[in-house]
Amino acid sequence: MVVRSRECIYEKGDTMITKYILAYAVASFAILSGCAVTKVQPLTRNSFSVSTAAAPACGQAGASMVANRVASIEVIKRGGDRFFYTRAQSDYRIIEDSLTVQMVTKGDPGYSESFSAREELGADWQEIVVKGIPNTCTN
Repeated sequence: MVVRSRECIYEKGDTMITKYILAYAVASFAILSGCAVTKVQPLTRNSFSVSTAAAPACGQAGASMVANRVASIEVIKRGGDRFFYTRAQSDYRIIEDSLTVQMVTKGDPGYSESFSAREELGADWQEIVVKGIPNTCTN
């Protein structure tokens, strides 16, 4: 049986062509919609790393925005508020942003120069934390 569609003509059972069409459609959507993928890796009780890879539509600024937002969300989820970066690295070739985050409490070295996670996320920080890690750079 031959099936005709706008994308291609193939015989029933020829799923390889269908898989390629589906993969192309998903990849195109991801590139155009500004998708971002983030990984959080615990390092110690008070530190973790954040690695964000973003679609070309996001650009390096979008990847950095997502990584910073994820760092703030993670600090709050771990019961903290203040933090600073001990390492920040960007790779524009693959649109990736990597951060190493150190949480601090009052009296810790670096506390006076640290960021407030709640202030970084803004007035609706509680809603943002509930939503969790963003998967796009457009929000």
